[in-house]
Amino acid sequence: MGAPPVLRPGSARLARAALRLYPPAWRARYGAEVLALLDDTGGGVPAALGLAWRALPAWIWPPRQLHDQDARMRASLGTVLLSGAMLAGVDLVFAQLTQFQGFRAHGSPVVIGSYAIFDAAMAVCALAAAGGGLPLWLVMLRRARREHRARETAYLMLPVVAPAAYLATVAAVARVLGGPDGVSAGVFFAVTLLGFGAAAAACAGPVLAMRRLRPRGPAVQLAVRAAGVATAAIVVAAAASATALTGLCLWARGFAGYHSGAVLSGYLAVVAGLAMTATVSARRGSRAARSR
Repeated sequence: MGAPPVLRPGSARLARAALRLYPPAWRARYGAEVLALLDDTGGGVPAALGLAWRALPAWIWPPRQLHDQDARMRASLGTVLLSGAMLAGVDLVFAQLTQFQGFRAHGSPVVIGSYAIFDAAMAVCALAAAGGGLPLWLVMLRRARREHRARETAYLMLPVVAPAAYLATVAAVARVLGGPDGVSAGVFFAVTLLGFGAAAAACAGPVLAMRRLRPRGPAVQLAVRAAGVATAAIVVAAAASATALTGLCLWARGFAGYHSGAVLSGYLAVVAGLAMTATVSARRGSRAARSR
């Protein structure tokens, strides 16, 4: 009998790269077995590509035995928090460049109605996120302080510190660089990127704290249910903003500079991707909460 095939170094690196596309729980349970199987069969590029292709279903339909309900809810909260915050940021940029500038499509109620739906949905999202997330945040903060866990306490303070630092920076920039017509386009772009960075930091803090503290119980379930409501509201807001932007591109003559199809297509693609991510994760978290 000949020696069994051995996975070449290049193929091994490719297989490990493909394996990193899978959820952490899936890798922890099946990763070693998959690499051993590829090593036994001497897999190559086709095997690694096939492994990578099957990563998406592992995220969308994860095997139930890989997660207990609490772990599934915490993972769902982290994904919804990050994707929902980015989607809210995109929607707020839309509002700043359209609604706050007074752009209207005269003779058509679509844009005005979309603005109203957008405002109401964003308010519902903020209330649901605050009402459902604050109890869990307080539970984790009390535990971190009781156990003298400085790192987790610092993580939990990021949702307060990051927005405060961002607002202080924006106020300073507006005072120093602002003019009669506001700040320049370049400064606005830089401030917008800084805002997304602050939002990411504010969301990353609770996510990291959840991973280390692993909270359980009613506070987690309440946060998951609130995340479902907030996700539904933010998706409605995103749809309203897309409708308004389409109407402005079609009917508002004063909306010059935003009639490019590339701008509209890019905005719709970003909004759809973030909304889908938040919706799928919120659905999985809600299912885990119901099973409890």
